[in-house]
Amino acid sequence: MLDDVMTALDTVLPRLAAVTGTPGVAVAVATSDELRTAATGFADLAAGTPMTAETPAPAGSLTKPVTGLAFMQLVEAGLVGLDTPVDEVLPAGLRGPDPAPVTTAMLAAHQGGYYSDIVTATAPTAPAEPILDYVRRRHEIGRAVEYGGRLPLVTAPGPYSYSSFGVGVLGGVVEHLAGEPYGARVDREVFAATGMTASSFDAAGSTGYLAFGDWCVPSPPLRTAAYPGVGMSTSAADFARLLQSLLRTARGDRGLVGPESLAAMVTPRAARPSPHGVRSFSGLTLELADPELGEDWWWGHTAAFPWGFWWEARVWPHRDLAAVAVGNRWDMARFHNPATRSAPGLAVEWAGRWAVAGAPGKLPDMDGRPRWTGPRPTPESSHWMGVLTGERTHGLLAVAEPLPVPALTAGARSLGDGDPGGWDPEAFARGVEQARAVAPDPDALGVLGRELGPAAALWMLECGASSADLTMPVGFYAGAPR
Repeated sequence: MLDDVMTALDTVLPRLAAVTGTPGVAVAVATSDELRTAATGFADLAAGTPMTAETPAPAGSLTKPVTGLAFMQLVEAGLVGLDTPVDEVLPAGLRGPDPAPVTTAMLAAHQGGYYSDIVTATAPTAPAEPILDYVRRRHEIGRAVEYGGRLPLVTAPGPYSYSSFGVGVLGGVVEHLAGEPYGARVDREVFAATGMTASSFDAAGSTGYLAFGDWCVPSPPLRTAAYPGVGMSTSAADFARLLQSLLRTARGDRGLVGPESLAAMVTPRAARPSPHGVRSFSGLTLELADPELGEDWWWGHTAAFPWGFWWEARVWPHRDLAAVAVGNRWDMARFHNPATRSAPGLAVEWAGRWAVAGAPGKLPDMDGRPRWTGPRPTPESSHWMGVLTGERTHGLLAVAEPLPVPALTAGARSLGDGDPGGWDPEAFARGVEQARAVAPDPDALGVLGRELGPAAALWMLECGASSADLTMPVGFYAGAPR
């Protein structure tokens, strides 16, 4: 079965990368006993470095199941329970005075009472902060990071609210109960135990790209302080090794955790938005499809890291199949890259479908030549790109440090046949600084976006936006408390 699936993926990946404007795509497909990989394109366009399934990259929310597994190991050791109040297994007062009662399972299922967030980002030169210190400091501040803290950090626990910070708090539980740094614990008990030699919390990984149509600018180098939620670097092949271990556990073998613990992780706990087109639920640090799908049921996680990477990982336990894929593109014209529009999402979706229905016997006209094009860069659009980059980084993520703009502009490349002669690095730099000058104030950034005028709005449509508007997620992350 894997022979046919991988033959089809080898054929389709170059075209899939081309039509989605993704510089490089890697995919790994596994059963309990086999692991196969495929890749296409480049991990670094300027250097011409090829993308491979062993290329490490920031994995964003694929870190969350790793934290969940490390937590479940402590549950099995009898150090904590799923219904344990979280404040009983954290240092006294860590979450401030009189915190709302929350259990460890509520944290793992995104019901812990933290506002939806994206990622706490800092420049890589900023000193690393121990997770328990970070959790205490954020609670003392009491505000979310996005747009300088327009929203409170905490809301009522119980309802589903996706939160990387909440899983970071769960990582603090792991660190406190284990009596050692979170990263050291996971390195030994998860990565080394599964043979994940390319995974760590130290390496930055490969180059990601801010994509404006087919024009790609290297993404800013960022590190996250809430690393148990989003801080891992891994490769498609390495994460497939983890999924392969879980496949064996799903059939009854003991691996990182026992079958009962895995069953608890994949039990639906809260309904969640359904970007995949099927009903979706939250398990314990895992995303679950509707169990009513029967033999087609899957669980896994979609992941991203700003502003350059998207991942998709799924396990079909009834098929004894797992697939994971990564692409180094973040579409700046759409804030979210749904699985049906991204190269990693489609590669995983098709791998799962072909494993059951059979891979297509013939894929005509699949020569991989670029078919996806956008507007060629001009001095004006170079400026607009800089404004969006600054808005996302200095505004949404509230990164205070200046970006290494010369390094970003030097690596910019076109994937299509567009003339790069209009690219203006100085105009890009002015746009970044213009946004940084008013960031993180969302109102001022909104004014700046509107001042760019209808030409910028039309350019966004040319780049693939769904509306004539600059894609600034101010309303969600800095609007009225939800």
